[in-house]
Amino acid sequence: MRVLLAHDSSQYSKAAAEYLLSMPFRKPIDLDVVCAVSPPVVVDSGTLGLPTDLGIFLTEECDAARSRLEESFAHLSSPFQSVQTHVPVGPPSTELLSVAQQTDADLVVLGAVGHSALQRVLLGSVSDYVATHSDTTTLVVRPPHDASVQPKLGRIVVALSGRADDERMIDWLRGLMLPADVEVHLVRILQLPTFYREDIRQKASNYWDGFVKEAQAHILKLETTLQDMGLNTETHLVNAEHVGEGLINYAEQHGCDLIMTGESDSGTLTRVFLGSTSRYVLRHAQCSVMIVRDKHVRQAVKESAATESATDEHSKPKAARTWAVI
Repeated sequence: MRVLLAHDSSQYSKAAAEYLLSMPFRKPIDLDVVCAVSPPVVVDSGTLGLPTDLGIFLTEECDAARSRLEESFAHLSSPFQSVQTHVPVGPPSTELLSVAQQTDADLVVLGAVGHSALQRVLLGSVSDYVATHSDTTTLVVRPPHDASVQPKLGRIVVALSGRADDERMIDWLRGLMLPADVEVHLVRILQLPTFYREDIRQKASNYWDGFVKEAQAHILKLETTLQDMGLNTETHLVNAEHVGEGLINYAEQHGCDLIMTGESDSGTLTRVFLGSTSRYVLRHAQCSVMIVRDKHVRQAVKESAATESATDEHSKPKAARTWAVI
């Protein structure tokens, strides 16, 4: 398994590193640690080109960043069977995605910014961009309010949707050696419909009853799978008007340390908006968030969307030329 860790020596990236170190992976990990060096914004009105010492500056910054990474991570052992450091030059968000693609990462780990409502919404441009655009599973770590508290996985919320994402999240849990005291909360938010006409309400009632029974059967099936793995589970069907808000409220009420959520494979719009639920959870949760993806499916969807776009562009009628006679 290959993991990419974003690290810029900030307190948030250090918290992400500690969280990663605390995760009980079953298989050995090949770790790639990335610290991108951003070229400074330079305005030199006296010349038409860049300052001649810019190259020297970037070289010194890259050397310093590489030294920090090697000092911090070169001596790591279990569960890491190899550690490689990367110091690309460019915008951190795009460089992280580029290294993730080059290394074929299975998991990207980043730190989030702060706990306040405003900080959670802003999230940090790099974390937000990577979490939104990554093709692979992404873990955004939000450290505890108290910096002295060590990271832990005491309670995990698995946000079920009834789609293929649910099985992917179960597979991720299967890859961890979670202690017996860890609580895995299987949570399915049932979004309450709002209808006004009596005939529509009657039809909706029949549909709703069947929907709830199906959700119950699905969540119990997954609970059996987890219990066969020796995990301590709870199952909850929660009625809420907003799925993302329902998940956030549940996680806060139960003091959860991690929310695992999937991402639909339904195409371009889903990728742009990251799924309203996943993005809402990512930006509003007070705990860490893992967005589970299948990178092969994501890449296939992107290729399909690009092909459709090219086909649509090719099929558009070309603008007629108008010739003027003089």
